[in-house]
Amino acid sequence: MRDSSPPAAHLRLIQWASSRRNLRLASGLVLFTYVSLHLTCHALGLVSLDAAEAGLRATVRLWHSGPGTVLLYGAAALHIGLALLAIYDRRTLRMAPLNAIRIALGVVMPLSLIGHFVGTRYAFEHLGLASEYSRVAGNLWIGGAKGLTLGLLAPGWVHGCLGLRFAFGHRILWQRLRLELFGAALLIPVLAGLGFVSMGRGLAARESVIERQPAANTTQRADLQAMRDGALATYLALIGLIVVGRLLRSVNERRRKSVVHISYPGRSVTVPRGWSVLEASRSFGIAHPSMCGGRARCSTCRVRVVDGGTHCPPAQIDERRTLDGIAAPAMVRLACQLRPTGDISVEIVLRIEDASWIAAPPRIPPIEGEVAVLFFNLVFKAAPTRSEASAHDTMYALGRFQDTIAAVLEAAAGVILPRSGDSWMALFGLKSDVREGARQALEAARRIEQQATALRERLFHDLGLLADFSVGVNTGAVVAGMIGDGEASTLAAVGEAIDASARLQQFAANRSAHFVISRQAANAAGIDDPALDWHPVGIDAGGASMLCAEASAMAPAVC
Repeated sequence: MRDSSPPAAHLRLIQWASSRRNLRLASGLVLFTYVSLHLTCHALGLVSLDAAEAGLRATVRLWHSGPGTVLLYGAAALHIGLALLAIYDRRTLRMAPLNAIRIALGVVMPLSLIGHFVGTRYAFEHLGLASEYSRVAGNLWIGGAKGLTLGLLAPGWVHGCLGLRFAFGHRILWQRLRLELFGAALLIPVLAGLGFVSMGRGLAARESVIERQPAANTTQRADLQAMRDGALATYLALIGLIVVGRLLRSVNERRRKSVVHISYPGRSVTVPRGWSVLEASRSFGIAHPSMCGGRARCSTCRVRVVDGGTHCPPAQIDERRTLDGIAAPAMVRLACQLRPTGDISVEIVLRIEDASWIAAPPRIPPIEGEVAVLFFNLVFKAAPTRSEASAHDTMYALGRFQDTIAAVLEAAAGVILPRSGDSWMALFGLKSDVREGARQALEAARRIEQQATALRERLFHDLGLLADFSVGVNTGAVVAGMIGDGEASTLAAVGEAIDASARLQQFAANRSAHFVISRQAANAAGIDDPALDWHPVGIDAGGASMLCAEASAMAPAVC
């Protein structure tokens, strides 16, 4: 019998599309593309009016086409609708300042989009008025509305930039390009404003050009104004409904005493039914980490439900995906998504004391991605003619290795993690990609092996101290970020690449190998050496054996 169930890829696509968060992100990307193209056309006014008109005609063909119209206005309706629904769902308005600014700008943004839609698309479709800069920009400039027009560009652009930062700020590619992205976020609206000013001044100096454009008569202007007023009234009415709905919900909950009691270790709070556990923590000043700001991405807000599990609704798609990713036990839930229907008792899994985590993400958000990991492990032994190594000699040797390794790693653009005992670890590719990182790590490993071998021989000759070492390179996914506050803050990294590197170190120790490399790192660096003898080492995150090989970092085939 033929299996009629949909393929796994289709199921994943359906699950992705059914997520409100992903739908809001996808629709927001469409709107941000529209705004970006619009500002780019404005900026072309610095070149010439003809260049700006050519850019505008290209974007008009895109968005006025059938698919473009459905995509643009469907995305606008979906994004605004989901945003208003999210505001209604929020049980508390306590949040990080940047998130509050993003939401406020998102509420204001449609006010400018409505006026733009009526003055361009509606005027073109229903009144036959051309969507050209010579008409729109010229009339706005002569009419004295240039300042307002430029000001209305800001909410949509800043809202979109903040939305992208919240959605992709934890990605390694974003961290690599953050300076370039910040520069673009500043320059694009500035260039757009200057281009609009340039076009307006040029058109004002040639009023005859504006006069030749079909202008709206009194009836058409009244039609445009009525359409604008009606659309604004409809949008403001929707906002009013959200406000009234929130007020009625609060009154009804107080009248019916529709509350739940959430018990933490040593404390109990009472909140309206429908609040999430994270919202309860924030409202009552309970230190509760949430690195993604309550978007079901990071899992740092997870709690263990100790009692009242029957009052916990099933996890939805976003929460289920995150919980499955960390293999969470049955009674562990994400506090940002858990909205109990009755009294429950919970324990915060990742407990902290610093209340600054209540509503704000860390100053430097963690980044995640594929990188290369280099490790160096050192073991000191006494020479056969000595009963034990001198502690002072060992400390001296440790300092020499520290200086040598640190110099090589810094020169090779490696990001050094805090040393653990006699082991060093560094990440490569945080500012490039995993392929470049693997090549840099292998070049650093080659130099470390050369210099460590020479240093080992000198220490044995001078001190009679045997220093056995191993260096290895691996690639894989990590999450890296700063932990701690102030001067105590340090860089930390976790993930499958770090775990695999530990197995790689054990493999090197068992074989007394000075250099080992994983098959993943060799593939990333473009190495295909038939002389390498690959051995299975442990089990990776996907359930397969990790392949490693003993080699020489000085061999040309490896580097």
